[in-house]
Amino acid sequence: MYSARAGIAAAAVLCCAALPAIPKPGYYHPSSVQCGTKTRVIMGGDAVSGVQGAWITGEGARVTRIVVVPRQPRSTGKGQHQFVLNWMYDILEENPVVKQTPHRPLPPEALKENTDWQECNWWHFMEDRDNLELQTIARFLFTPNRYPQPTPALDNLVIFDVEVDADAPPGRRDIIIYDGRSASAPHPFFITREPHVAEPFFVIPPRNFPRNPLSVSLHLPPNIPPQTLPIHIDGQIWPGEVDAYTLRLEEGQQLVCSLVGRELFPYLGDAVPGFFNPVLSLCDKNDHEVAFADDFYYLPDPVLTYKVPAAGLYTLKVYDNLYRGGPNFVYTVFCRDAETDRPLYTPKERAFNCYPQPAAFIPPKPKSAPGLVVRTGSIDMPGRKDRHFVEIKEPGTWHFELYARREGSPLDGVLDLYGPMGSLPLSVAPRLATWDDTPGRLYEVKNVGSASLPIIKTNMLYEGTIPQAECDPSGTWTIKEPGKYCVTVSDRAGLGGEHYDYTLCMSPAEPSFEVFSLVSACRVDNGRARFKACVLRKDGFDGDISFDSTPDYDVNGCFIGDALETSVTIKFKTRWQGLKRFDLTASGELPDGKEIRVRVTPTDPGEQAFAYSHLLPAQGFYFGVAGTSTREPTRHPEPQLMGKKQSKSHSNGQNCSSCHLKTAQHNKGKSCNECHKDKK
Repeated sequence: MYSARAGIAAAAVLCCAALPAIPKPGYYHPSSVQCGTKTRVIMGGDAVSGVQGAWITGEGARVTRIVVVPRQPRSTGKGQHQFVLNWMYDILEENPVVKQTPHRPLPPEALKENTDWQECNWWHFMEDRDNLELQTIARFLFTPNRYPQPTPALDNLVIFDVEVDADAPPGRRDIIIYDGRSASAPHPFFITREPHVAEPFFVIPPRNFPRNPLSVSLHLPPNIPPQTLPIHIDGQIWPGEVDAYTLRLEEGQQLVCSLVGRELFPYLGDAVPGFFNPVLSLCDKNDHEVAFADDFYYLPDPVLTYKVPAAGLYTLKVYDNLYRGGPNFVYTVFCRDAETDRPLYTPKERAFNCYPQPAAFIPPKPKSAPGLVVRTGSIDMPGRKDRHFVEIKEPGTWHFELYARREGSPLDGVLDLYGPMGSLPLSVAPRLATWDDTPGRLYEVKNVGSASLPIIKTNMLYEGTIPQAECDPSGTWTIKEPGKYCVTVSDRAGLGGEHYDYTLCMSPAEPSFEVFSLVSACRVDNGRARFKACVLRKDGFDGDISFDSTPDYDVNGCFIGDALETSVTIKFKTRWQGLKRFDLTASGELPDGKEIRVRVTPTDPGEQAFAYSHLLPAQGFYFGVAGTSTREPTRHPEPQLMGKKQSKSHSNGQNCSSCHLKTAQHNKGKSCNECHKDKK
């Protein structure tokens, strides 16, 4: 049993090793910047050590410089650890010895001989590092080896210099990084006009600060003065940490604090330590809680509202509801005066929204298709059930679909079909069908192992693209008898309110399809870009599907027969540098000759806790051509700066019989004199 498991693991590792590593950003801190400023943003991710540049979608924002933070050695002895700390404090305190020394002073030979001395590029030229870069060094030196729980997908750090024009349009942007061969998936990033305050990446303790207890050394509070509205706050939550910010509020203000945290990191591949479930708490000057917010309707990111009764200083606290934390537990909070007495806002009225609408998620307009019936309504009170009657004149298959969650409504809809009604009241009319959730509609089974040792993984390619979007019901029913039919709309939990709006669409079923790209950002090399796409066939469509070319580009790729996935190559007819957005379309033909053309939905896969892969809809389809690298060149120390390091004998003081194991032949056939070299 053990050998079989080991073989499976080895096959999986070899399979993954054969694939090229694509840079994967995990988080950005801060996650928002102000117009007209220059901000240093730190990013943690995986396979980002070779990053050469970055693009920001939209106008008026750019990345001007990239600094890759090198890995720092963990196996340092106490002597070296203290030596590096002292040199860092000399730099922070502007010790005169720093100005007289062009590089880090060499340690005493006795220190290097008695410790396990390790070399690090940044430790040699620490005086060239700015305050943020010194914070990355200090956090490493003050953080124990395995705290918090290691997350390799977030451990590599990169620092971006982001410059935003004063007239840059505010709103959501995306940052796309690229290396020598590929580009990353876009990651949400926000630009606003309001002032910003950001929690430091790490608060460096003063010299001789006690390193224990651990919670104190990691969670030193930053010295941030009281803030007035409006204000954007950016922070990062570590295990057990509660971030606190002081707000100066005026009497009569309608305070609204809208937090975005979970949406910045919606799917977690390794599920360690879990999802960020943020909580907001507002306390008065006596530290009494006056307002609290956890989930906002069906969204895990809270929105706190409070009518200020008296002017004064209030404390806004941010933490995880289970006091978990990690480097990816980043957030941005927009605090403003709403100037209204409305107690709550709908999800689509939040300050930010990370989930764009795919084309198939937008309700069709009335009269846009033959026989289409569109009705709008609202479950404005708990327990209400709306009735919608439709006259069906000919037998056939009809499609019924509700749009609610996809439009930002908290309604968890349920559809019931009754009929034919005739003169019967609804209470005694036959109920033909009930539709509740519409779960994942497209699956793909892949062998991630080998032919001799298969490892089957099921990818759910179309589910959860928007939080709980599958709560919107849909279904088809074959109508055999013409007449009047009734469709009722209700909430599954019997809830209701002023924001429980919906759109109901009823129409004769017609074969159609949706096409999704499996990436939303591609690097263009030699005028070509390549990616994969998948198709969702609906209502019996079984024809071939091809991508449409335009005067700007030619597309090579199509779905033949019942194929669900295909490779696509785009050849562009013009050359450019930077990032461009293009809209792709695909078309197919029905047996009667009617052509169907749909817009390709750009998506990015997101793995969910070792299990399924979801498709996250993107803001647009972007193609980038790399320009001059903005990465800061690495400065390497000269040999004389490295100093001498005591070498240890191969046997570590042991005799030959203890070093050369009989079963493994450690010396590989060499004699002891060849293996254990004379160190005198």
